[in-house]
Amino acid sequence: MGMPEGVIGMTAGSPTASHLVADASARLHAAGSPTPRLDAELLVGHALGRDRTWLHAHPESVVDESARSQVSEWVERRAAGEPVAYIRGFKDWFSMRIATDRRALIPRPETELLAESAVSETAARLVRDDEGVTAWEVATGSGAVSLALAVRFRAALMLGRLRLIASDISAEALELASENLASRGVAHLVTLACGDLLERRLAPQGGTDLLIANLPYVASGEVEEGRGSMPWEPRSALDGGADGLDLLRRLIAGLPAILAPQGVALLEVGSGQAEAVRQAVASLAPRTVVTTMRDLAGVERVVRIARI
Repeated sequence: MGMPEGVIGMTAGSPTASHLVADASARLHAAGSPTPRLDAELLVGHALGRDRTWLHAHPESVVDESARSQVSEWVERRAAGEPVAYIRGFKDWFSMRIATDRRALIPRPETELLAESAVSETAARLVRDDEGVTAWEVATGSGAVSLALAVRFRAALMLGRLRLIASDISAEALELASENLASRGVAHLVTLACGDLLERRLAPQGGTDLLIANLPYVASGEVEEGRGSMPWEPRSALDGGADGLDLLRRLIAGLPAILAPQGVALLEVGSGQAEAVRQAVASLAPRTVVTTMRDLAGVERVVRIARI
């Protein structure tokens, strides 16, 4: 006989952390979670103010009724499909804690490649160029990538060697981005702007040296299917049109007018989309060199477009 729905921490014996994890995992497994044990450990650890390493090292720690009740509530929310990142209110990403809620997309592990690429590109330009460097992140969402840049290049921003702009069409997403930047003390170093893609009024004078974009690239049909966390996240941050490339094509069309001489654009794309992006660049911005970077799964995840 299975565990009654909504009952957590009722394993026989003392109410320990391991009991709570086991019961939460069983409930989430029954609800169809693809990662029930991981979800359970994250939620129990959050209730106890501990991480997963601590849980593994202290499985017999006694859990009080307050924590058990909190975990029970969170597990039911997760069983209903709500992402763990929204339940906990944050996502550990790129060695940072990013505040998350339904105002913006949850930062994905694969987007760490975009952040790494942006950091490397910015560092190379600061070393190479005597003049200042301008970077612009379009569709910043939670602000995760801009936060990675601001934390890494805090000194360059303070000295005026680097200018960083982060824009989004969603004012709510920009509020969340502002909160994330403020949490690390760099809000005053980043210019936030509300607008659609490459609107001229948003563009830095003289063009941008580095353009970074993680645009919505999920096909509309896949968004409609609502798998995983997608039903809980803003549709505008996911839906890229029939083939997922609508916004990417629009942005690529505007690159020649936006990129400074020898400027670079870094675009995150979905699985199987890199070739279509290469073709779009070739037809709309021929004076460019296009290369790609693969993520840990071997997917061409970041397209680098260099103006020549």
